[in-house]
Amino acid sequence: MFVSLLIILAIILSILLGEKFNINTGLIALAFAYLIGCFVLGMSVKDLLATWPTQLFLVIFSVSLFFNFAVVNGTLNKLADLLLYKFKRFSLFLPLILYFITALVSGMGAGFFTSIAIMGSMAMVLCKSSNMNRIHASLAVSLGALSGANFMYSAHGVLFHSLFLETPLAEQAGLLTKDIFIVSFTYPIVVILFLIFISRKNHSKKELNIQLPEKFNSKQKLNLVLIFLLMVLVLVIPMIEKLVPEISYISQRIDISLLAIVFSIFGYFLKLVDNSDEVLKKVPWNTIWLVSGVGMLIDVAVEAGTIDLLASLITKIPTPLVPLAVCIIAGIMSIFSSTLGVVAPLMFPMITGIAVASGYSPSLIAVAIIIGAQSTAVAPFSTGGSLILGSSGLEGKQQQKFYNDLLYKATFLGLLFAMIATIVLMFIY
Repeated sequence: MFVSLLIILAIILSILLGEKFNINTGLIALAFAYLIGCFVLGMSVKDLLATWPTQLFLVIFSVSLFFNFAVVNGTLNKLADLLLYKFKRFSLFLPLILYFITALVSGMGAGFFTSIAIMGSMAMVLCKSSNMNRIHASLAVSLGALSGANFMYSAHGVLFHSLFLETPLAEQAGLLTKDIFIVSFTYPIVVILFLIFISRKNHSKKELNIQLPEKFNSKQKLNLVLIFLLMVLVLVIPMIEKLVPEISYISQRIDISLLAIVFSIFGYFLKLVDNSDEVLKKVPWNTIWLVSGVGMLIDVAVEAGTIDLLASLITKIPTPLVPLAVCIIAGIMSIFSSTLGVVAPLMFPMITGIAVASGYSPSLIAVAIIIGAQSTAVAPFSTGGSLILGSSGLEGKQQQKFYNDLLYKATFLGLLFAMIATIVLMFIY
């Protein structure tokens, strides 16, 4: 209990001290992870260093490096202008359009990491080219990437089904997975329409004054070809594997982060930018340190049982508030940990006990866990928020403001909407 409270205090202090002294929160979190992990929990330095989020570090670095070519040479800006031109009469509904496109890309096999990396960059460029709210765009991309991945036969859906098979709810695994997808796909549409409704006064009723962009130059065309080839590899091959299982050897080795490195090398060889140094300079190192440092502190929290402590609080909640409490606790846990790696594996085995004790259906509890956990994926400490922050192209005070917006506004809004959805579902299930 003492160590768990100490870690929660360390997380809060990391945020406050980072803002107070203008220090990257990840560096402070890393220092706390070392002091608490090694000198309080007794972890070895080797074990502590093993908590460094290598995969997350690599995916943020490599994907941003690859798309930086398109940023520096103007390809993404021109692509965004073209998209705006096509939808200039419906610019008010750009967040909803982003949501559907991201959900489609994610559901087709790209999964959360890839779809949010691709569409996050596009969304941030669109925000610069139009008056679209960055928070609305971030929620649209994050929720779209998650809802698509939750499709029964997509990345998250398959994992959820596998986790349910290991619980007493094995016979209901298919139904529970389907319910999660239906709700997680439907309620964000209502949320985005609501955000569009309340922001309509700030939106010009006139269509955007955008002319048809100039044609792509030779370097930009080459850049588009590379982007297209990368998307084909990460999207199409997993789909083909379902029809031709024999290519599983190739499909299982398709990785967005490593492929992005390979394609970045091609970008250098093809001289897609005039000044290649600009590509590396635009890598969001502050975001990488932020996510990596906080990730290490969260792994120390898992080692100390802090996540288990949060989950155990559910048993002390009054019965009528149990689904709402499950949603809130899952959301808070997900701000600092992975839905797939921590929240779902930890809380799914509890569903039967919670359902029996409270009288609510297992489907309601399962859905509340997932929409709660995924509602805070836009937090800058989480994968989704960090990728969006990294692709924002903002620097200095502007980046700090966007960081604060993601942490204090978008994360709160996401959890609030998930809570409202849970309350509505309590009258349906």
